[in-house]
Amino acid sequence: MTNSYVMKNAGMFILIFIALSSSGAYGTDAGQIVMQFSQKNNILRFVFQSTNDSLISSSKVNESYSIVRVDFQSDFLFNGTPLPEAVKVIQKDKSIYLNIRNLEKINVSRYAGPPRLVIEAVITGALPLNSPVPAQTNEFAGLSILLDAGHGGIDTGIISGQFKESALSLSVCADLAKRIGSKVRRTAITRKDDSAMPLSQRIIDIRKFRPNLFISIHVSTSDTFAIYTSSFPAVMSGPDMAYSTAYTQASYIEKSRTLSKAIGSALNEKFKTQPVYREVPIPILSATSAPAVMIEMPNPASFTYTNDSINTISDAIIRAISDYAKK
Repeated sequence: MTNSYVMKNAGMFILIFIALSSSGAYGTDAGQIVMQFSQKNNILRFVFQSTNDSLISSSKVNESYSIVRVDFQSDFLFNGTPLPEAVKVIQKDKSIYLNIRNLEKINVSRYAGPPRLVIEAVITGALPLNSPVPAQTNEFAGLSILLDAGHGGIDTGIISGQFKESALSLSVCADLAKRIGSKVRRTAITRKDDSAMPLSQRIIDIRKFRPNLFISIHVSTSDTFAIYTSSFPAVMSGPDMAYSTAYTQASYIEKSRTLSKAIGSALNEKFKTQPVYREVPIPILSATSAPAVMIEMPNPASFTYTNDSINTISDAIIRAISDYAKK
């Protein structure tokens, strides 16, 4: 991935963005709200996440006796986990009602990256022994992650000895998707084989999938990992703002930086090498309405790629996502 790649594709993305915006190809679908539940002693923990971040950030919580009502600003699809018999959940209009037996008080917290609404309900005594209580949930169970395997087909990317960048990036994405698939709500890869995929199609797939996190995998010409986030102009105004490649990612840039640092720290811990951090207006990152990073792996001439090393890269990224989701 070079600066010439960035400049060559920047104009293409502007045309694509204008076409998508003017055609209205992407309507405003109702977001999905996912509720996870866990229990520790007499504290019941409800975690709400959504494909539509604004649903969570604008939600309101009210408590009255045994009822906890969560109000949302727009329609949504609800996906809840099984609950104990002592807890009932009802969706009505734009609200979710929790009827909690022996409710004493609630504590409400909000977290970013992705936005989460956490309600901890303190009850008097413990739940009945015959109540089925699900296992503790992991921190990123509600995430939707889109992985991007760089290059593909005749666009091989860097070739070093027997290795092609297009094949290596796909191998890492496939291993990562397999390992993280059971931990998150959903995951996908932009390409599943060594076929060509233009930038325009990748951007369309991002818009359709609507990820909470986007990670693009490439190979570097250097001997270390490099992690990219998008950059944007210091002055964000003017008639061309709606069409600039820099502005779609602008509201997520701090989250992208946080994810970047988490990945760099995990890779450093695994491989004892300090990654390089760069901010560049890369079109595919700039086009993403979610925290987005591009990881360049070391050149095969200076790094040994085996099943074990690929597994270790995947483990580091999963660890980083977990650390990021806790913040």
